[in-house]
Amino acid sequence: MPQQSDLIPDASSIVIEYDGISGDQETQFRQWQSDIQSGVRQFEGYLRTDVFPPVKGAQSKWYIVVHFDTPAHLSQWLDSDTRHYLISIGKRRFGSYRYHIGRGLTGLESWFIGRSNTEAKRSNPPAWKQNLAVLFGLYPTVMIETLVFSQLRLMASWALPYQMFISNLVSCSLLTWAVMPFVSWLLNFWLKPPLSTARVNLIGLLLVCVGYGLMVAVFRCLV
Repeated sequence: MPQQSDLIPDASSIVIEYDGISGDQETQFRQWQSDIQSGVRQFEGYLRTDVFPPVKGAQSKWYIVVHFDTPAHLSQWLDSDTRHYLISIGKRRFGSYRYHIGRGLTGLESWFIGRSNTEAKRSNPPAWKQNLAVLFGLYPTVMIETLVFSQLRLMASWALPYQMFISNLVSCSLLTWAVMPFVSWLLNFWLKPPLSTARVNLIGLLLVCVGYGLMVAVFRCLV
């Protein structure tokens, strides 16, 4: 039976959890896992895969822990067409699964999706998409807040440290409960595509850049 410490992933590992694999499926399941290991070995930074089969009378689940040397290399595997293809085969044969990715790759993941998922797509978008999406929400939020505070002369007599504290408090609250849920929904096709392809990444990146340009142009007219 795997120890609890073995199943707590760091930022470069992923724990895959499968339940309900019947005895007559075990050979097929092992072969599928072998196919996945053959695929993941081709990716830079791959270290090893630990497989923990069920233990009769103790636990009925399969646990597969895939280790990479860095979170960036893990993200490349998670976003790859190779992985999505292999996972789609597994879903058809064995149903859905759960997985848990290492704690906080960037610290921004909670603005996009939870860290565990029953679907075949990854829980967290890659870091570069997270950063661009946060900027997509942060820039207009700060600009609008600055214009409103300036127009209404709110906190005009306050010392700068107090102004910045209140301003940041308002910005973070708006981002967490209003702006980022909308941005995540708006850019979902790009942040968490069913299949991560160069075309989807390029289209999403171009649309985000066009959005940046439009926002800068609008605010330029307002100041």
